[in-house]
Amino acid sequence: MGFSGSFIVARASQPLTELAAIRSLDCVPCWWARDGEWQILQACPIADPDSSIIGETDASVLVSHVVDSDFATVQAASPDGLSWQCALSPEMARDYGLPGDWIGDPVEVGERAAAWAQGAGLQPDPVALRTALVAECDPLAEDLVFALVHALGFRFRGGGALEPPAV
Repeated sequence: MGFSGSFIVARASQPLTELAAIRSLDCVPCWWARDGEWQILQACPIADPDSSIIGETDASVLVSHVVDSDFATVQAASPDGLSWQCALSPEMARDYGLPGDWIGDPVEVGERAAAWAQGAGLQPDPVALRTALVAECDPLAEDLVFALVHALGFRFRGGGALEPPAV
């Protein structure tokens, strides 16, 4: 059985784990990295911060849910209303029964994703973006999540495991 959980990408001056939208989730933060004020947080199990995270950070947000390391759904939104969604490892997502309209057309999704990234102040790589959107996991969907965020222009460094909260 593979990993099932979420990756949350947002910009904040404090650690993402300190945001109210993250603290209210019923999940355990597992891993974290940053690229300036941009951060990526891995959480288990699947966790979905509500849209208040955009207001709290006043920045674009991307949330990816990985299902058993087989495929991932991705949703992104920005304060100006630009949003997009897709599935990574699209054939596997279809095998799981994810509707085709949720998976999206890679050309259309790539254009929206690139515009979203540019609006967030990033420099997306259109070729790498298209490659990530059509690739199948080999072997892990988590690798596709990292390929996607890299193609969008993020350069996360210094990642590390997070200690589970004290009980």
